[in-house]
Amino acid sequence: MDEIKMWAIDGTQATPVSEKKMTESEEQLEEILVKNPEMLIPELTLVGRQMDAAGGKLDLLGVDSDGRLVLFELKRGMLPREAVAQIIDYASDLEDKGVDGLATHIADSSGERGIDKIENFKEWHAGKATSLDALLPLRMFLVGLGVDDKTERMVDFLAKKGVDISLLTFHGFEQADGKMTLARLTQVAADDDSVSNQSQPRKRVSKAEWREQLTKRAEEGNVRPLFTDVCDMFRKEFNQLTQDPNSLGVTMYVPLRLSSNDSLSTAAVARVNPEQGQVRIVFYDRSVELCREDFRLPLNEIEYETWSSYVPIDRQDTPLDDPQPNIHLLVNSESWETHKDKLSALAQAMCAAIQKVNESDQDFSLTPANSLKR
Repeated sequence: MDEIKMWAIDGTQATPVSEKKMTESEEQLEEILVKNPEMLIPELTLVGRQMDAAGGKLDLLGVDSDGRLVLFELKRGMLPREAVAQIIDYASDLEDKGVDGLATHIADSSGERGIDKIENFKEWHAGKATSLDALLPLRMFLVGLGVDDKTERMVDFLAKKGVDISLLTFHGFEQADGKMTLARLTQVAADDDSVSNQSQPRKRVSKAEWREQLTKRAEEGNVRPLFTDVCDMFRKEFNQLTQDPNSLGVTMYVPLRLSSNDSLSTAAVARVNPEQGQVRIVFYDRSVELCREDFRLPLNEIEYETWSSYVPIDRQDTPLDDPQPNIHLLVNSESWETHKDKLSALAQAMCAAIQKVNESDQDFSLTPANSLKR
């Protein structure tokens, strides 16, 4: 899993910029991108929005600087595996129309919802490429605020087979003056350089390579057995756990019914701290929100740090007083043997709380109103 952190620089002073939920709806994200299409890819011209396609309405359709058709499917939260089938369904329907059918369909559908009207698409397209045939094969982009493990694996597989499909994720950061900064991450990109005019897409790192780097890092800190035990603890407690390795640790995803319709939610992260000979067990705010009382005993006995919106808090107060805390428990080999039963009980409580949410009729929404009373 990719983690993005940002700092505002004033001379030599660096101030952390808080990460925040970028949008409250898919509609808001779509509106931002319609008014700023270069946030998707450079020199993109949008020619359709919420256009009819087989199985529904496609979100955004554009033409790049080479005259090639580009299809975007947007999700307001983490991109689920179903989005892959959805965008392929739309793409296959568009390509079945052929270039002449596409020209007619685009012209008829343009001029709506912030998209300029194109009366004669063939004439308009001539300013982009010498032939209308340049429209196909089209390019596909899945756009969201994160991506689950299954979606990433499927897109990676298709890309390796020559399908031009990519992932774009956006992250929102709130500055001290209340303004918002957006960061874009291209997680899977085509082999050409059309995603960026300045640089080639970054090299794809496989999970096997991430695991190799992570193993090396754990061995350097003499915490490999400890790290394995921590990961096995989560794997034992969560029947539907997805683990996503990177060079720093393993992110734990579990199914959680959220009000944002995310199919997977980050429950916890196990990270290696080789310099301190520790493993950092990170419980994200939504996990803490579900079972606050179960954190009290571990926090009284185990070394911890607390972060709120990725900004460290240096104080003696309990992090359970914060509306949305991220709690980092720090264990070494000795403290793990002392406290592993407490940590296992905490993982069990979290699993039970998540299962209760999933079995209920109501979606879980991370708000202060959901905080369990102390």
